This record gives sequence, structure tokens and C-alpha cells, in this order.
Amino acid sequence: MRLSEMLNPKAITLRLKARTKREALVELVELLEAAHGINSQGEVLDRVMRREAMVSTGIGYGLAIPHGKARSVDRMAAACAVIPEGIDFDSEDGQPVHLIVLFVSPEQATTLHVRALANLSRLLKEESVRNSLREAKSPEDFIAALHAAESAYIP
Repeated sequence: MRLSEMLNPKAITLRLKARTKREALVELVELLEAAHGINSQGEVLDRVMRREAMVSTGIGYGLAIPHGKARSVDRMAAACAVIPEGIDFDSEDGQPVHLIVLFVSPEQATTLHVRALANLSRLLKEESVRNSLREAKSPEDFIAALHAAESAYIP
């Protein structure tokens, strides 16, 4: 599954207000639920926070990919945020995070979840892709840059 299939323009913010990792996760889960019409009653946030407590999803290169699986979710959904000034996300390389891609899956969608994570990693390891997403001027520009990148890097 491609990120563009899990996103809509309402699920993208180009200026996250959060200043801490926890605030970023809360803000992004709220954005995801509002944009996709999900009311998990706190389950999505709980699952994402539990996953994050195991090991940081700050994978380096200014990127974090927090994720989780929840019973209250009936389809894969994502939200993205750009943080121009960066925040500490306990990343592997110790660098601040400037781009966060949050996604959630139905609890039973293990294979799809792993495949989506692999596609995201393949796509976002490319510096040019990360730069084009961070430099988007609108959610629509973000999605256009994402489509172009997926066409080039995801089979």
C-alpha cells in the first residue's frame, strides 16, 4: 500500500505546533482521526504511544514514522506533518525530526502494515523525496510531490 492511498489533504499539516515528541504524537493522531472520520476514543493514541515506548520511530535523516494497529480502525490511514524548526524525537542519529508520517492499520492487517512500512522506508530514504515533501507549500503540493516520488520509487 502506498502512502498516497492512505492520505487526504486534510490529513497533512505543513506547520505542526508541537514542541515535544509526545505533543507531536497527540497532535498528529488528532489530525489523523479528524481527517479520516475515525473516533477511536483514545485507542489509536494509546497504541502509537505503546509502540513508541518500545523503540523510537525516529529513524534518522530528520524523519519519524510512528505507527500502530488498532481494533477501532477499519482501514489503513495516515497523517503527515512538517516541522520546519524540528523537534527531538529520540532519533537513531540524534538529529531533530522535520517530517513525521503517522499511519495506523486495522489490528488484523499485519501483512499490509508491514508492507506499508517497507514502502514508506524505501520511499523516504531518498533525500530528494524528503526535501520535496518538506518544501511543499500546500497539502495539495505535498500530495503531488508524494505521487511523483511513488511513481519513481515504488513498483
